Amino acid sequence: MTAHEPPNPYATPSAALEHEPASPGTRKHSRLAALASAFLAYPVAGAGFYILGLRRRFVAWTAAGVLTWALLLVSVWVPAPRLCVFALAALVGLWLPSLVATGVAKPATPVKHAWLIAALMVVAARGANTAVKRWLVEGFNIPSGAMTPALLVGDHIMIKKGHGDVRRGDVIVFKLPQDTSTDYVKRVVAVGGDTIEVRDGVVSINGSALDQRPLDEPCTYRGERDADAEPCKLLRETNAGRTYTIMHTLDRAALDTPPVKIPPGAVFVMGDNRDNSYDSRRWGTVAVDLIKGTATLTWWSRDAKGGVRWSRVGHLIE
Repeated sequence: MTAHEPPNPYATPSAALEHEPASPGTRKHSRLAALASAFLAYPVAGAGFYILGLRRRFVAWTAAGVLTWALLLVSVWVPAPRLCVFALAALVGLWLPSLVATGVAKPATPVKHAWLIAALMVVAARGANTAVKRWLVEGFNIPSGAMTPALLVGDHIMIKKGHGDVRRGDVIVFKLPQDTSTDYVKRVVAVGGDTIEVRDGVVSINGSALDQRPLDEPCTYRGERDADAEPCKLLRETNAGRTYTIMHTLDRAALDTPPVKIPPGAVFVMGDNRDNSYDSRRWGTVAVDLIKGTATLTWWSRDAKGGVRWSRVGHLIE
């Protein structure tokens, strides 16, 4: 017979050995990977918790981040300017606390190959952001006054991507036909099949002058390079049911355009600052394929001195 030794009451149970906590070195390694993924894998706010083995926290934080991100995209397309500002603030409000929470969380069983998984999360998140910028929503900063008063220098705008339903009156961002590496923002005044003429500042579409009603408001315009202020006048122009404000300076003549028929698949664009805009009156039409998208809202704005223009934060673009 084979002798059996009695069990050792002081031995470590086998189950406990299987779940032995990771060494301090492993935990430190996983913590760094978790913080890196939490910092870079936007909008997956809970990425770091997955590295630390905290699955429930990962699901909760990630769901909050992705849903807020989706809310931002919807707000640009609707458009809903205040909702957009709220969603942007919420994303920042999630991202910063997620970093702190990841830094202080007590790990469970950290995942194996932590750095590899962290890298995959970051690549996936960056890829998703690139896809959104390419096909759904993109942000731009306004560097010139050519679209004053609709857009001011220092405005930060959002556009919904695509060119399938561009109409007269839309404010669009497009690649400049003469230099497709440069993005411009102008208003669509005429579309394919229209005949446009500009005479003494008055735009005519298919032989009918657009309605322009003067506004009894003070108006001065100063260029981007601290030029002397110029007197100007504001008018409400209506085009295909869309009404928006344009501006004419009084000390210079408007640039006229003889009758031009817009070819199919192209649009004629002008700046709302009619006498201070480099647009289709000088270089011709814009092919629809060069249009990046339609501007819908202003989510942030700073003046030349760096002050915030609060009245333009969450501002709908006419």
